[in-house]
Amino acid sequence: MNNKGLGHLLIGWFSTVKFVALTALLITAAFISMHLLGQGTVREMGYTLLLIAFGMGYAAIRSFIGYASRQFQLWDAVEHLTPDADALPEAKTLPETSFRTLATAYQQHRNTDAVAASAAERERLDYFTLWVHQIKTPISALDLMAQSGDPVDRELLRQEVFKIGQYADAALNFQRLQSLHNDLALIDVPLYPLCCTVVKKLRPIFLYRKISLCMESFEGTALSDAKWLGMALTQVLTNALKYTPEGGTVTVALCQPLVLTIRDTGVGIQAEDLPRVFDRGFTGCIGRTGRASDKSTGIGLYLCKQACDKLGHTVSLASPPEGGVVVTFDLRRELFESFS
Repeated sequence: MNNKGLGHLLIGWFSTVKFVALTALLITAAFISMHLLGQGTVREMGYTLLLIAFGMGYAAIRSFIGYASRQFQLWDAVEHLTPDADALPEAKTLPETSFRTLATAYQQHRNTDAVAASAAERERLDYFTLWVHQIKTPISALDLMAQSGDPVDRELLRQEVFKIGQYADAALNFQRLQSLHNDLALIDVPLYPLCCTVVKKLRPIFLYRKISLCMESFEGTALSDAKWLGMALTQVLTNALKYTPEGGTVTVALCQPLVLTIRDTGVGIQAEDLPRVFDRGFTGCIGRTGRASDKSTGIGLYLCKQACDKLGHTVSLASPPEGGVVVTFDLRRELFESFS
């Protein structure tokens, strides 16, 4: 250890014992003064003063060794930032115990944040790996059209471009979802105009796949965020269009006040898959075995569920025995507990 380190060590030790040392010196001075006032001499106190000096020196050496040992452990822990709280020096006093408890709490909080950040990074990497593979399908279709000498089917071209746009929106929504509480604007959202906006955006798919829309006008206003609720509705309607055969029907209705349902006449979902439909990356039997262009990424319903949870809404999915899928949005909740 260099002179600078020794100096810091001595200064730190003296700052912890200065009040005790000063008190001991004052008591010794008072003892000497009282002896002198009693007509005594300093020589008569020689052995007493020697004993006091020896005791104070021994106590100072033990105190310095203990302080230096704990300080070296602390410096080593700070340098290596070990996640093990046992690496911190043992507390000898009540203030040291308090500071050790505080340091341990900060350390545990840091470890928890690190684990959460690592999990979020893995989730982001998994998603974008899947996203890259998925977006290659419409890009490859466009490349084949460009290389073909046949006339381009403009409607098919529009469908592939539309898919790319949807994938791009999904990637942006996935990224923004991590900090959704910073991107909310809670207002009274009229539900029918919002549904009309979403349906209009998906109109090319309705027309291309010859799927009918059944949506009568309804009244209802929900306390929500129009952009994120619209995103959730878009994800559900996109799934409904994807798995509804040509000539099928998609129905959007308000079955109860502020309870919105989206029903399709598609193939439905197997009973064993229903509990996991909102899990990230879960595709289910239908999503894995469908047409190449219609295979599921397992992300759409996950984004829908995450957004609804943050908004304080409830979304559920059922597959009735007669076929198809019914997705229900319960927008009646007015307490938004999930903003943290």
